[in-house]
Amino acid sequence: MDFLIWFIGTLLGATWRVTINDPHRLRLFDDRTTGRIYCFWHAHLLPLAFIFRNTGKTALASASKDGRLAASIARRWKHEIIFGSSSRGGNSAMRECIRVLKERHCVIITPDGPRGPREEVKAGVAQIAMVASAPVVAIRLHADRAWRLRSWDRFMIPKPFARITVTLCNPLSPPPDAQSDESVERFRKSINERLSGNDALAS
Repeated sequence: MDFLIWFIGTLLGATWRVTINDPHRLRLFDDRTTGRIYCFWHAHLLPLAFIFRNTGKTALASASKDGRLAASIARRWKHEIIFGSSSRGGNSAMRECIRVLKERHCVIITPDGPRGPREEVKAGVAQIAMVASAPVVAIRLHADRAWRLRSWDRFMIPKPFARITVTLCNPLSPPPDAQSDESVERFRKSINERLSGNDALAS
């Protein structure tokens, strides 16, 4: 099954017309020593896993059956995988993400996964960023035509020859204060606003 989905995804991806909007010159394809967290909504996992292929990034995946299937597909696009989520293996996954970031490698997190609520950032990404002192880059994606699955996240599959715009937002630096519940929540809200497009992008 993973091979079939990967194969179909690769065929579709070869037809997509992708534009990278990178106003802050983050160099998405040449960032192996920056130690950033890239985050985007779970619904955009397929097109962005394809677009990110062969760039040396590490993705956080759920240990569930669906998560392991997604991880198998991602590995075929040369992503490294850390298994864990807020419900399974959360502490060990957080430690592993922090280790990877401190080694100056980049980590990919879908902060509303693996179960939702849809397009609502959970606290985990803020906690990881604050412990690792890693900047968070929100990624927004728009496809001019796509199928949407009837899943909790309305999973997106861009149609053949879709025009896809990927926008990299200005990195959010974690606050310097102690990791109180209040500071984590403030940072979580900032990430949520950045992903939702409520921040005028560049501020």
